[in-house]
Amino acid sequence: MDGESSGKRRVLGIIGSQRKLGNCELFVKEAARHVPGCELNLVRLPGLDIKPCKGCYRCLDDGLCPIEDDITFMKGLMAEADALIIASPVYFLGAHGSVKMLLDRAFSFFPVVPKMRHKPTILAVTYGLRDRIGTAQQTLLTLAAFLGLSVKAAVSLKAALPGDVLAKSHLRTAERLGRLLFGPGGRSRQARACPFCGNDIVRIRKEDFICTVCHGSFDIGEKGSTRGTPGWDVSDIGFIADHREWLKGMRTRFIAARKKILRLTEPYRDIGRWVGPDQGVKE
Repeated sequence: MDGESSGKRRVLGIIGSQRKLGNCELFVKEAARHVPGCELNLVRLPGLDIKPCKGCYRCLDDGLCPIEDDITFMKGLMAEADALIIASPVYFLGAHGSVKMLLDRAFSFFPVVPKMRHKPTILAVTYGLRDRIGTAQQTLLTLAAFLGLSVKAAVSLKAALPGDVLAKSHLRTAERLGRLLFGPGGRSRQARACPFCGNDIVRIRKEDFICTVCHGSFDIGEKGSTRGTPGWDVSDIGFIADHREWLKGMRTRFIAARKKILRLTEPYRDIGRWVGPDQGVKE
């Protein structure tokens, strides 16, 4: 029996932290308490066996990754959930490494992306030092974009010590987001952020800004108004399909030029010595 027919709303909490009852876990659970009819499932990313992407592109055709690990498990969990709450602490000005490992394997999610289209999602990062958030929120936004998720809210919470996220202000935020998850409305765009996707990390050019997620270009007027050219529509799975086709084309170009590339790279084969922790210096 699925969540809709049983009257339950299946929410998957993805915890990008190894701390048990840490701030990420506590916030996800508190937000879920305010989701009407919520049936909460939790997965701790650092506890899964998710290996690095090999860059072989074999998943582009049928979505089947040759690596045998827990990605298949994650695909099933995320595809069957009715909504997601993804939380990560800020580590060295970025999201926890387990989140990036999941993102790097996103190509293998292509077959289930239609099931994940517009699936309501809340993103949360916790941090300690004021304004030292780095690229953590951007990583979560990128993950959501490449999986076709609909981001209802993306928040950054100042909570470093265990239990800090239980401060009254954060509890109110969790309540608000829990009620918002399946409710009307969505993510409000920041004034100083990309006007197309809401990402607030941009590259500065001489004449304008380039968003580092959707790659739209825009400038900011004297009164804070923005104007420019949209990039990829990260809320549309067509963006994901287009990216996949581009990668297929690149693979075809490589295959056609493979012999020439091998000839060019062969002289570099024996330059330097590879070292490892067990063998010492390897010839």
